[in-house]
Amino acid sequence: MEEKLKCHFLNLYHMALADTEVDTSELEMLYGIGAEKGITRSEIDSVVLRPDSVKFTAPETVIEKIESLYDFARIAWADGHIDENETRLMHVFSKRFGFEDENIQTIVQFILDEVKKGTSKEDIFKIVTENS
Repeated sequence: MEEKLKCHFLNLYHMALADTEVDTSELEMLYGIGAEKGITRSEIDSVVLRPDSVKFTAPETVIEKIESLYDFARIAWADGHIDENETRLMHVFSKRFGFEDENIQTIVQFILDEVKKGTSKEDIFKIVTENS
């Protein structure tokens, strides 16, 4: 697995831990996202069990950043509710991804709302692209 994906899955695991309760639905979502990207459970487990071997790598393009936040929101919503720590962590990642402070609240709320509504990431990409 390439370094970017290792970092992404470790960050997704952090999102699952953000509310201090790792719900089964959050882990299933983590593994489901892995399956979508062609990553096996054992590859994800190896990243989670060896976090010291993973170097933070920020997504480079706006679409990659939005896709990462989309996956974070899917983990956050997996248990049916959003904890303030999950929202806070999405803010932290948004900042680390290079979004401007004045835009972070709007971006995070938009992604969380769209994931809750079941909007596909492709439709979110269209909205972002049209408004860039």
